[in-house]
Amino acid sequence: MDDQPFGQRILSWVGGPADADRFVALGGVRLPAEPDPAALRRSLDAIVARHPVLGEGPVALRTVDDVWAAAAAGRYPPDAPCLLWAYLAGAELLLVAHHTVSDPWSMRLLVREVLKPGSGPAPSYHDGTAPYPARRVARSAPFWNAMLTDVPALVAGTDDRAGTAEIRQPSGITQEHAAAVARVARSTPFVVLLTAFARALGPLCHGETVVPVLTHGRRRSEWDTVGLYMNVLPVRLGTPTVGSVHRAFAEAYANEIPFPLLLDAVPQADALFAAGGPSLAQFEVIQVPDGAGIEPLTIPPGLGLGGPLLPVNGLAFWLELGAGGAYTACLRYRRSYGEPEMRALMRRFVERWEEIDADPARA
Repeated sequence: MDDQPFGQRILSWVGGPADADRFVALGGVRLPAEPDPAALRRSLDAIVARHPVLGEGPVALRTVDDVWAAAAAGRYPPDAPCLLWAYLAGAELLLVAHHTVSDPWSMRLLVREVLKPGSGPAPSYHDGTAPYPARRVARSAPFWNAMLTDVPALVAGTDDRAGTAEIRQPSGITQEHAAAVARVARSTPFVVLLTAFARALGPLCHGETVVPVLTHGRRRSEWDTVGLYMNVLPVRLGTPTVGSVHRAFAEAYANEIPFPLLLDAVPQADALFAAGGPSLAQFEVIQVPDGAGIEPLTIPPGLGLGGPLLPVNGLAFWLELGAGGAYTACLRYRRSYGEPEMRALMRRFVERWEEIDADPARA
């Protein structure tokens, strides 16, 4: 088995040293009041001490006029002594941590600790090489071998431009409303949102499709631990009704194993998900722990930081929680698809969601 930690393994997919310096997770919050920078710096250093995966302090805290502009101009090398950076503008605080040792869940934990400092050591972090039951991998391997055989790729883009581009826009969907729709549909908010996305993919699919879904990847004992725990769960979808998507996701989830072990256990998996693999459509609803009392900052478009955990071999779509529990719809895609086609995909997602919302019991 490849014993390279997950964070380092995906770093080899990012695309080079320059991209690695921008491969970060973000956590922005509006604080109740403008803090004293010296006191905030001490608090951040204490947080790093509690979470050794972030390296060793001191944390680089900069007081700036605009946290987003300052962060966008920065570089975040994965070999820096401290892998947490911070920007403060009045009462706005933006935390930046390298993605090899953090994820969105981690960023919410760090924000919570700024607002309410913890005490004592944090739970220990495993880096993807911790022992995992071999029998669980052996039991799930046949399922994944079948799942990842003859994976249908998306319809290819027709533009000859290289590279990727990103679209971010309000979705009009709130976390609370998605939960209400899911209750009527006898499913989960994640599944009804995934169903809307699968329906929106229609013109780009040949019927059946495999959607790599990103999950928070945490067991209950790891809910308070900072680190890269996100996992990749491929889900094979046919006709996208809420019921069929629910069943497909539940079956995949029942066979979930850590992604590095999936790559080792299923020979064809690595080629599917490495850079240059077939065009697939990734999906994620950013999952974070309870944020009661936290007013998050909404990430602006065009920031040029962060992004999907896997290479964008086709497109990556994710829903990101912002102020008021509202989701921002985010899409990063190969330029070969063209912006008009991708904006049409974003519109279809909203339209398909509205169809489910109008009659969730029959969706």
